[in-house]
Amino acid sequence: MNTREVRRATDKLAAIRDVWRMFVSKLQKMVVPGLEITVDEQLVPFRGRCPFRQYIPGKPVKYGIKIWWACDAQTCYPLNGDIYLGRQPEGQRAVNLGSSVVTTLTNPWLHAGRNIVMDNFFTSVPLANELLSKHTTLVGTIRSNKADIPEELKVKSKIQATREVFTVCLR
Repeated sequence: MNTREVRRATDKLAAIRDVWRMFVSKLQKMVVPGLEITVDEQLVPFRGRCPFRQYIPGKPVKYGIKIWWACDAQTCYPLNGDIYLGRQPEGQRAVNLGSSVVTTLTNPWLHAGRNIVMDNFFTSVPLANELLSKHTTLVGTIRSNKADIPEELKVKSKIQATREVFTVCLR
């Protein structure tokens, strides 16, 4: 408690950082995950004063604390978690946030032949290559506007797609 103000200058979660680390370390000791791990976000409803409270208009509860979770896909048991703090004091804007979240949360279980399932926020071709080099596979949807998608795989207009299907059928 004596050093909280000094820590808060560089860490928004300073007040409960130690408690959060103990909680997450206990999660990892209790269960050995299966072959599939799911990575996703959760918005815990919260309307109070908090330096890292998020507003997400598309969620049923619009204000809250965002937590990234890695869970066992079979049992839904949380294996690892991280509270999203936004930009830290004196910090730079995060680049490739989805990839860094996935690698951070799943790091203890890489190199074990597991599969990681995620949604389109996290999925990218560089992340898939990185995980594959660590003997881990990825399943997820990918946004069609990502820069690293090859042109052959990008979504075309309905008219172009219909013409191509018709051309293939004629052959």
